[in-house]
Amino acid sequence: MTAPPPAGAPTDSGALGDPLALLLPAHQVVPADEPPSGEPVSTDGLAWEAEQRRPPHPECARRGWAAVREAGRVRQLVRSMTAYGEPESWLDVGAGDGRFAAAARPLLPYTAFDGTGLGEEVERARADGALDEAYRGTLPLLAGELAGRYDVVGLLHQLGDCPDRAAELAAARRVLRPGGLLLVEAPDPGCRTARLLGPWCLPHCAARPQPTVEAVRELLAGLKFDVLAVDRVAGHVPRTLDALRAAAGLPGGRAARGADRLLAPLLRRTGLANAWRIVARRPPLSP
Repeated sequence: MTAPPPAGAPTDSGALGDPLALLLPAHQVVPADEPPSGEPVSTDGLAWEAEQRRPPHPECARRGWAAVREAGRVRQLVRSMTAYGEPESWLDVGAGDGRFAAAARPLLPYTAFDGTGLGEEVERARADGALDEAYRGTLPLLAGELAGRYDVVGLLHQLGDCPDRAAELAAARRVLRPGGLLLVEAPDPGCRTARLLGPWCLPHCAARPQPTVEAVRELLAGLKFDVLAVDRVAGHVPRTLDALRAAAGLPGGRAARGADRLLAPLLRRTGLANAWRIVARRPPLSP
């Protein structure tokens, strides 16, 4: 784990209105350096890594996270997976406060929902009953412990912030059972909304450039995944107007979010959806 900088060392806290805050909360950030396999994860180190990337507007980050995993979108995500059968176990990577599991559990009452995260929030989610099991650390660090356990692994709006996307996808493959499903959703840097709004659109909010759907499909092919579905419409995150409002420092967040929800069906139909979704399968074992 990278050592914390000397006391007083300058850090870049981001400019006012930094669009990173509109999507990614601190608990979802993946550390740039990882300890060797088998070495315990340093809680202090994880906290320091998260602090260095903490969005300058925590309230905006909280709202953005809620948008990604709000109940209506969760129902849609669950339907996209149950089309292939009801899973017995689901791992939510970057689970945070367990919001996804709490919304999905009534739809899948016989599915065990586990989650990973860097902060204490994921452990509180387990203590509160939102998650069945919680694991502190990044997915590549946890893959050995969790190998072959899950029918579904969800990477929801966190792949683009990983320092090594290929390693993240390889770790997801390792924790899936043969025949298990991988659900990946990320902001679409090639969408029309991104071209129109530039840095204030969700696809451009992360510190690292977001992956294109084509790039992720290539990585999945290299890992021998079978891509079952690619959707550049259904993954839309209804936060376009709220992102612009927050960037300008204006009030009226509730009205902007309400307008975003009302406009979402129109944006999806007119090619202005701002995120893509992929469902892929780890091949079953050969007979």
